[in-house]
Amino acid sequence: MTNKLPLSSLAGVLTWALVFIITLSLLPPTTEMQHWLGVISLFLLYGAAFTALTFDYFRCPPHSTAGKSLLALQLATALGLLVLLPQPQFEFLAILTIIWAAVLPFALSQRNAIALTLVVVILWFSVASYQQHHALWITALLYGAFHLFAVLVQSTAKSEQTAKEELAAKHQQLQATQQLLQAASRQSERTRIARNLHDLVGHHLTALTIQLQVAGHITDGEAKAQIGKCHQLAKLLLSDVREAVSTMRQYADLSLLESVQQMVNVLPQHVEMKLAIAPDIVMHDLSQAQHVLCIIQEATSNSLKHSGATAVHISACVTQQQLCITIHDNGFIDIGWRAGNGIKGMQERAAECGGQLCYQRVDDAMHLRLNLPYKGSEHV
Repeated sequence: MTNKLPLSSLAGVLTWALVFIITLSLLPPTTEMQHWLGVISLFLLYGAAFTALTFDYFRCPPHSTAGKSLLALQLATALGLLVLLPQPQFEFLAILTIIWAAVLPFALSQRNAIALTLVVVILWFSVASYQQHHALWITALLYGAFHLFAVLVQSTAKSEQTAKEELAAKHQQLQATQQLLQAASRQSERTRIARNLHDLVGHHLTALTIQLQVAGHITDGEAKAQIGKCHQLAKLLLSDVREAVSTMRQYADLSLLESVQQMVNVLPQHVEMKLAIAPDIVMHDLSQAQHVLCIIQEATSNSLKHSGATAVHISACVTQQQLCITIHDNGFIDIGWRAGNGIKGMQERAAECGGQLCYQRVDDAMHLRLNLPYKGSEHV
């Protein structure tokens, strides 16, 4: 549950604090110290679990194993408070389970979240009815409706967040494709001009140089000297044409750093992108460039969608004619994580380029390493 400004999380903390203060104010002065400490400890555990689940700085994704454990701890502390405070004046403690239910859609599917919420509401008010020795149907129905409202509202928020992330990913893909099309157009035109210069102008200049050299052998005196000067000028002009062709070929290449920079510029502002890509890494093969950019794009999207990362590191270097790209983030993935279609698609793209994509879990985060043959500039 990533929020640029976690206002809903802040509202949950304020509600928890208010329930905490009211509960302490309603405790009788004659309450034993051990009882006081138990109530305070449970409240603090509840608040710590909720904070870790919802605030980015302490973030533990609710869908992860650790996140689900914190949800269980949050519910257990609320039930513990129900057991410690069975008096009717503490019926408002059910608000704690409403806060808990608001986090469920980010850990479970909507159907499972609703089902689990109903079970908890039934359990909570069954225990409360047993403690107070009378039925609490009206209270249970009212609080149950609030629980379902919290689940449905947060489910809608999650759906909107997912749709926004998918839209951002599509926009990112569109930007990358547009960049490749522009690069392809520029490259095609420069290559055409360079080829014409090399094949036509260069060919004629070479023929002229040879003719001038022959003319220099069959003439004497001042004419031979002038022909020699023309021969030198023709050779110099041929050298300039070759240099111009080489320069045009060089600028027809695609800079990996600039391409990745333009691609990540459309990411959410709260995501920190750290690039360590040598500026001299260029890609002449547009097909390879497209596959590389798509792999980087898919890896970045996976980091944001599945691990809850707030920072992504991308580095690239060339060693022994091999382009090595590493991508890792500061997110979290479960120990039992398995590769999905995204990883398989990236591996297929790497294979089409004659390369290999490896992945591993390091410090609870995903690390990707792409190795493929480096195809730099073509030489004329």
